[in-house]
Amino acid sequence: MAGRISTLAPRVAASLALVLALALPAPALPGATPAEGISGLAGPYLAAENAARRGDIAAAARLYAKALARDPDNANLMGRTISHQMAAGQIGRAVSVARRLDALQPGHYLGVLLLAADALKRGDTGRAGKLLDIGGPESGPFAGRLMGAWIAFAGGDIDAARARLTKLEKSGAGDAAREIVAAYHLGLLESAAGRDGDAIAALDRALDRAIEHAGNGTLRLTRVRAGVLARLGRVEDARAAVAKRLSQTLGDKRLELLERDLAAGRIPAPVVMTGIEGAAEALFGVSGYLSRGDNRQIGLAYAQLAIHLDPDLTEARLLIAGILQQDGQFGLAIAAFEAIPASAPEAFDAAIGRAEAMQQAGRTDEAIAALRATVAAHPRSIEAHTSLGDMLHRDSRFAEAGVAYDGALALVPHPEQRHWQLFYQRGIAFERSDQWPRAEADFLQALELEPDQPRVLNYLGYSWVEMGEHLGEAQAMIEKAVEQRPEDGYIVDSLGWVLYRLGDFAGAARHLERAVELKPVDPVVNDHFGDALWMIGRRIEARFQWKRALSFEPEDKDAGRIRRKLAEGLDAVLEEETAAGNPAIIQSDGAAAGTNANDGG
Repeated sequence: MAGRISTLAPRVAASLALVLALALPAPALPGATPAEGISGLAGPYLAAENAARRGDIAAAARLYAKALARDPDNANLMGRTISHQMAAGQIGRAVSVARRLDALQPGHYLGVLLLAADALKRGDTGRAGKLLDIGGPESGPFAGRLMGAWIAFAGGDIDAARARLTKLEKSGAGDAAREIVAAYHLGLLESAAGRDGDAIAALDRALDRAIEHAGNGTLRLTRVRAGVLARLGRVEDARAAVAKRLSQTLGDKRLELLERDLAAGRIPAPVVMTGIEGAAEALFGVSGYLSRGDNRQIGLAYAQLAIHLDPDLTEARLLIAGILQQDGQFGLAIAAFEAIPASAPEAFDAAIGRAEAMQQAGRTDEAIAALRATVAAHPRSIEAHTSLGDMLHRDSRFAEAGVAYDGALALVPHPEQRHWQLFYQRGIAFERSDQWPRAEADFLQALELEPDQPRVLNYLGYSWVEMGEHLGEAQAMIEKAVEQRPEDGYIVDSLGWVLYRLGDFAGAARHLERAVELKPVDPVVNDHFGDALWMIGRRIEARFQWKRALSFEPEDKDAGRIRRKLAEGLDAVLEEETAAGNPAIIQSDGAAAGTNANDGG
């Protein structure tokens, strides 16, 4: 349906996808057997659980530690305390608990990983390796096996490190993510060992598998691979790789800086030089994967451990800020974004992330001012202008959003396929600010760049029907969009509403019922279904749907119309609208279906 757009998700650092099964112990109350022990433990434990559910990692870490102090030999509590202290960046405290847990119950996956990282940082590679190899070098979490290779490298056994990663890549056959990551780390390791010829072979395998699996490699893989090509004397190949990847984005500061260095003849050093840096890279990759799912707290713990090993891994700091933002810890997220050095390439992303977190914290005016400052500091950045446009859109300042998108598109003299979304976003801003001719032109331009794009087909088709224009073409557009995205409730709703507007009430009801199944708590979708039900004579059900729509807090103008329908009936409302020159039914296939039915409504 028209009038809805998905805002861009909070920006977090890109990282390699991993397949990693991790699970914390079940959240049963850890028990002390004496009744008084349980009584003394329950308060802080339950408070810790509540803090953890809210995403308040710092409070959860403090409260789990408090509960553990009352039951100091409880292995379950030790595991929870470790994970939350790590996530809160309290690595030293977590190490102390992990040592106690290891003495009581050796082999806890997170405790072992933490102790191995601590030993590696202290230079005790022998101890680190033994910790991770409990149960054999091919057992344990994937991240631990990656770290095991880097620990061997740190200990000077490059052949063993290479063998581990080679075996890990081969054992991942059929599992694209594991193959990609293992090959990527093998490329990093060979490069750190000064064997760029072998490194490029591994990185090419990672890239080929990534393209096959996901259509592209990550920005970080591109940077690593380009650096290796440059050190091999293939500077033009490196520049071509960077340019190709940039052409698939709206900009990336780190790639842009690399392109500038390559153009000036500056050859980059390897991204990873030491075993510690390699282990941190492994943890960072895992954290990036976990942060996209339901294990964000564990992802946060991994990212904190990564920067404990390598404080210069600024992308991990950016990821930490993004996870905190996702979890609604906006104050901590803002502080984390602000802690990223202004001289770092990640400072640009941090500025955008900080502004978005400020808006989410209710500081919208400050956030918009901060983004305007970012645009002023980076006037040639498409992303800066677009981020400002997105923020203004979210604040319903559509005319201003259109101006911000104007700034972005002024930097695109020759639009390419990847720019379709800029025209689409600006088109929505124009449509919502009553600049329809400009909006229509942008939607058509977006379709020229990306033919059959379902979001654009849906928005333009719906808008045409609302205005009574190009009805046949509009219906065909929305049907095509539904074919591509049959599970998108908003697009299914659009098709149902178009049929309603064209007078096909039975067909409309079928599609709108499906839309409600897909988007059960959306007020507009429920309202639309109610209208269609009324027109086919199912008036009790229609009133039920309108009442549901009201319960989901629709916009004021929609709420007023729904209340009128409940008080007067849809027929009376339609008559009023038709008399005012705003007919809701554009054309009818005869008498309004169901208007003479009587079901007690």
